Amino acid sequence: MPGPYVITVYSAMPGTPLNKPDGSPDGVSAAGHMWYEISDAQLSNSYGFAPKGHGAASGPGIGYRGDTSAYQKPYYSRTMEITSEQYGKLQQFGEAAVDGNWWHFRGNYNGATNSCVDFTWGALKHAGFNIHRPEVTTHDGTVVSPERIGAIENHFEGRLQPARNKLDIQQLVDPVPGSPLNSEKSNPAPDRSLLQHLISENETASPAQRETAQQFKDQLGSRLGQLGMNEAQVNTLAAAAAKEHTRHAGQGDVQSYYLSKDGNTIAMRQAYPPLREFDVNSALGRSEQSHWNEAAALDRGRDGDAVFSRENPGARYHAVPSQPMEAPVLSQG
Repeated sequence: MPGPYVITVYSAMPGTPLNKPDGSPDGVSAAGHMWYEISDAQLSNSYGFAPKGHGAASGPGIGYRGDTSAYQKPYYSRTMEITSEQYGKLQQFGEAAVDGNWWHFRGNYNGATNSCVDFTWGALKHAGFNIHRPEVTTHDGTVVSPERIGAIENHFEGRLQPARNKLDIQQLVDPVPGSPLNSEKSNPAPDRSLLQHLISENETASPAQRETAQQFKDQLGSRLGQLGMNEAQVNTLAAAAAKEHTRHAGQGDVQSYYLSKDGNTIAMRQAYPPLREFDVNSALGRSEQSHWNEAAALDRGRDGDAVFSRENPGARYHAVPSQPMEAPVLSQG
């Protein structure tokens, strides 16, 4: 019986060089990619998912073989010895997609909600992989996730940009602990255009952070526009708002954003007090990208106050007393 069986999970950044099936150069990856490869020691097959229409953000999807030979020096990969049962499930999942049989995975591609990342994590869940979620404590001492080991959460579908899945891939539990086949490999980040850099770094923003920014624009965008702010300024403030929510995530979801009558202060009311506020001029004194960068650092569990003091020691972001804010002082729009 063939074996041993292994899986390698790959994550590639935007800008990763691509090769055609004949080995000749084929440009670079526009948005990055995530896929997996399995082997029974005699035959290897890689499986990935992409839109049928090259470069499309959404539409019919298609399963692919051959990603490992196409993507050159991907950013990160992890190889694990697996059981024969897991090998069979991973092969079943991938072959069904290649054949266009969407029994195990939705066949409609969407770059934000049903992408190559979702496909790879779907395969891992289908094969019964366990994951170790360590206890994470924020800078204020709040425990945001209990330490546990178990099946990959049904709700978890990966991080939006492929390269940010590295930590989660590292948290997978080895099916065969101590196997000499278990290994990790990293390559330097590829050369990237400014746009590709923004995709891989600014997408620093998680889907939840983007949703928070959109909520801010929905609630205050019109009012800020009436005050003469352009779209870029509104986007900058939305990024700052998402960052502040990330900083104070332990207080729950944002219920409402408020703008002071003089237009100088934005307040954020969450599920739990205290009310948080930040200074409009200080926020506009930085770029939208810098706010997203800091939001990403906070999201990765870094000390928010330390990051803040290094990047912008003079900004006036602070908490206000835990009390309702009177309607005459602030407005939602």
